[in-house]
Amino acid sequence: MATEQTLSIRTERSEKAAIVCPSGRVDGSNVEILESAIQEQLKAGEKKLVFDFEHLVYISSAGLRTLLVAARRLQTEGGAALFCGLAEHIAHIFEISGFNSILTVYGSRDEALSSL
Repeated sequence: MATEQTLSIRTERSEKAAIVCPSGRVDGSNVEILESAIQEQLKAGEKKLVFDFEHLVYISSAGLRTLLVAARRLQTEGGAALFCGLAEHIAHIFEISGFNSILTVYGSRDEALSSL
């Protein structure tokens, strides 16, 4: 029996943005961990978030919804939400859900930060 992988989130700072680095799986059972990490950054006054998905192995519709809400909120406040480091299967989820056309996705963290 496979063990279910949990979610952990590390945040980092760069000169241009806060970087949110989820590791593991985002699904309905733990999406509140992602929501809390985003809210913490927003409450701290961050207007630019880079989501580095290098260690993300799965994201459900609940996780996608959380990302969309955050991106829209940041956009209305004059900020930005950028996404990078998507593994092929995560990029495929973004593609089939249409999120790759409504969210800004970069190949690497450096590319995302350079765009700010």
